[in-house]
Amino acid sequence: MPEIHILIFQFFISLISASLIPAQGELVMLAFLASGKYTDWLLFTVACAGTLAGVGINWILGRYLSRFQQEKWFPVRSSYIDKAKLLFDRHGRATLLLAGVPLIGDPITIVAGALRINFGFYFITAGLSKCARYALVWLFYLGIV
Repeated sequence: MPEIHILIFQFFISLISASLIPAQGELVMLAFLASGKYTDWLLFTVACAGTLAGVGINWILGRYLSRFQQEKWFPVRSSYIDKAKLLFDRHGRATLLLAGVPLIGDPITIVAGALRINFGFYFITAGLSKCARYALVWLFYLGIV
């Protein structure tokens, strides 16, 4: 399969994009789609797999590293975490539907881990929310959106 290196790259850029490190997995996927050289459904599937891995990592980070929130090296600003906690206080677990929203999504996933939200519910809800971004890119490429 000649595109395996592209799929591996898409997986890792999607994983990074779903975690706390800023990256643009959606733009990379759109560039690969626009080139016309790669299988679109395969790129989408791999992007979702990478983003699901990133969602799992974020929950684990929130679960085990939140006690270091006040340290300078902690990757999420405390103001973002405070806003995410306010969202959870107001709207409960439905807040996880916002996990795919840029800038606020990653802190929400970290807070979900810190609040020990049930991992199965979290993984499905936040994962679908983040995969929806890749679905929108794919639909945009297909001319449907």
